[in-house]
Amino acid sequence: MDTVRIKESELRQITLFIIDTKIIFHPVISPNGFPDFSNHQGIKNILILDRNILTPMIGLLKTGHLKDDHIRKIIGSLMVWTQFNNISVTSGLALSEYAYHKGREAEANLERDLFLKAFNNYHPNIWLEIALGRRKTIEPLTVDASEEFSYNKEYDHYKMHYLEMLKIAQYYFDQSLSLEGKITRFHRWVYDNLILCGYTISYLALLTGGRINTFNKTKNFDQVISQCKNQAWDLSYLSLWSTLYDNEPESNANYLFATLDKGLKQIFMLTHNEAIDLHSEIFGSNVGGRINQSMHDIFKPRPLPKMSIEHIDEMIGTEFSQLEQTYNSTTRQEI
Repeated sequence: MDTVRIKESELRQITLFIIDTKIIFHPVISPNGFPDFSNHQGIKNILILDRNILTPMIGLLKTGHLKDDHIRKIIGSLMVWTQFNNISVTSGLALSEYAYHKGREAEANLERDLFLKAFNNYHPNIWLEIALGRRKTIEPLTVDASEEFSYNKEYDHYKMHYLEMLKIAQYYFDQSLSLEGKITRFHRWVYDNLILCGYTISYLALLTGGRINTFNKTKNFDQVISQCKNQAWDLSYLSLWSTLYDNEPESNANYLFATLDKGLKQIFMLTHNEAIDLHSEIFGSNVGGRINQSMHDIFKPRPLPKMSIEHIDEMIGTEFSQLEQTYNSTTRQEI
């Protein structure tokens, strides 16, 4: 086993950098991006990487360098910090997202092998020097994917979030609705049709309140759909992860999540910050209070709605057509 001598001051510097960049999250251990394991000794910790961390990491492994000094430092710091703290790192969901967008498995399997090889191929001192800025390049890796894994698939969570995004986009582009109306109509629709997701509720408030700009730069319907799919993957990271940490007591493991995405950070922190009234914070006490009362009135205990994949696929087709009609109608009004 490789060993590395690291000064206490260097470890503190790396830890403070990770805390300052707010990239690691967990509802209890790190609700605001500041990891604190003081009450979680003796439990296995697993860190799930978002795509926006895995992509530059793979680039560094392939080419041996990155132009972005800050991202390179983040990757080096994560490698040192997780190994020092005996934290396992996984990239499976990020690989699934990549395979889905590519429409095939080959590149995802190559990335998987590169990712796994990175933990055995480099001496820890190399990552320490990268983290501290004393080194800017590493020896590139080459691999041939020896095993084929199926990553190109649409998770149930992804399909549900894509369906949600199609509906959210409809209300977003519907100029006849007030901001409050967009939110309350979606709450009613999702209550009638899907399992409720707190992350989606937070995302909708941030989008409608102008805190997240998902559709601002879209110029045509295809770009709107692309943004719906991208956001559905982001929400899937959070909801899939939530199923893991909901079962942490039984699994005797903590599942943490690392991301550079500002939107995901906002969604997570606002969802898990019980001290903040989300809707009043974004829309003010009057509008926010009415939205909260509406949620109280709508979200009553009820049997779960029909959730078969066939039914969700059928709804996706219906909502896709409705979004296209709404978008085209809005576009014609602007001409």
